[in-house]
Amino acid sequence: MQSQIIAIPKLFIGMDIHKKSWSVHLRTDLFDHKGFSMPPEPKKLADFVISHFADHEVALTYEAGCCGFSAARYFLNMGWTVKVVNPNDVPHSDKQLYQKTDKLDCRNLCKQLQQDQLHGIYIPTEREEQLKSLLRQRNQVVKQLRKAMLAVVFHFNAITIVFSS
Repeated sequence: MQSQIIAIPKLFIGMDIHKKSWSVHLRTDLFDHKGFSMPPEPKKLADFVISHFADHEVALTYEAGCCGFSAARYFLNMGWTVKVVNPNDVPHSDKQLYQKTDKLDCRNLCKQLQQDQLHGIYIPTEREEQLKSLLRQRNQVVKQLRKAMLAVVFHFNAITIVFSS
């Protein structure tokens, strides 16, 4: 008699990402697995998941922040389900208001992902992210140019007033 797979097992990953390290928590349909810290390299996490949870469907989430969307795009290209969430939209318990650690944050994200209580934000393409960065840079240059022009006009007016009196 042959056995058939009725449901594909699911792996949920909650991450708290920073530039120097990631806190990761793993959970399956049945069990709360482990949490660990790792270097911020998507390939290392992907290799770990493939070696330990090869037959699982993977869903991953992390809070939007300074690190951008490159990790999200990497995991999307692997065929994983990825949700980048607004930090203010993540439900927290009262305990988490005064006891906040990366380990607790990623564990909470993992639990909320499993319960389907998170709403992801739009993940821009690399081109869209570069364009946004270019527009921000342009706005900074325009602000600096306005300040410089205002300083020149103010200085010129001050010189004119001195010579005319």
